[in-house]
Amino acid sequence: MRSRSARLRGWYNSTGFWLLLMAPVLLVLAVLQFYPFLDTIRLGFTDASATPGTGKLVGLENFRFLTTDDPHFWLIVRNSFIWVIASVVLQLVIGTLAALVLNMNLRFRYLWRGLLMVPWVTPTVVVGLIWRWIFEGSQGGLANYTLQTLGVLDDPIVYLASNFWVWPVLLLASTWKGVPFVALLVLASLQGVSDELHEAAKVDGANRWQRFWAVTIPHLRPTLFAVGMISLVTTWFKFELIWALTKGGPGYATSILPTYVYTWAFERFKYGTAGAVATLAMMIILVVAGLYAWLLREKDEQHA
Repeated sequence: MRSRSARLRGWYNSTGFWLLLMAPVLLVLAVLQFYPFLDTIRLGFTDASATPGTGKLVGLENFRFLTTDDPHFWLIVRNSFIWVIASVVLQLVIGTLAALVLNMNLRFRYLWRGLLMVPWVTPTVVVGLIWRWIFEGSQGGLANYTLQTLGVLDDPIVYLASNFWVWPVLLLASTWKGVPFVALLVLASLQGVSDELHEAAKVDGANRWQRFWAVTIPHLRPTLFAVGMISLVTTWFKFELIWALTKGGPGYATSILPTYVYTWAFERFKYGTAGAVATLAMMIILVVAGLYAWLLREKDEQHA
């Protein structure tokens, strides 16, 4: 009995106490995250809709319909990849460059660092409305007004209804919103780069560009990997910005999987099909994130 009591006390001291502290958080996650996640998967295997009497199991019928009969699904998957890859690459490149500039000994650099965070702390819907006003298709839009005033344009461009212009506008808005997050983490990582390493490389004859690739980039690689993974996942499910700017239009030209879930669930009221779209979106991003992590690990092992 004593040994069992001692083992229980030992387990409580090493594990049970921390589980007790984490219990409220785990309960909230279970109710607000895991249950909706599992219920969404369940809905994907049913014919649930707003019609009374629906909700019966239909197996893989929703998935078969989306992948073989739906004329828009694969276009939307392609749009999702374009959106994610272009957004993440632009955010990483521009955010890293911004961090390098803000790491220099600039005048008022703390002011510039503070101003950099304005897009990040601005609500996403507000960001969408701001950029929608800038690229409004009428003469009242800031972009059209400015270009016409300068004599660059004769007639206003309907940016958000043009298949050619709508993607650059979306990517510009997404980059403006996401760059501060990347820049903040990269800037924090740059603070840890030892000046002695740069001095040693300089003594060995390395120029500024060589020092950047041989000293700075290897130090930033773990941060860039983590930031890239976070940006990849969050951008994949970034619904608000596209919905505030285009609502997936014109047509389905800028629809991505999260907006397609909304279309099926709250415009067509086909909850089973919406659940199937959400399930496929989760499966795709898990595969993409796994491949991303594997490729980065392989590259790190080659460098090692």
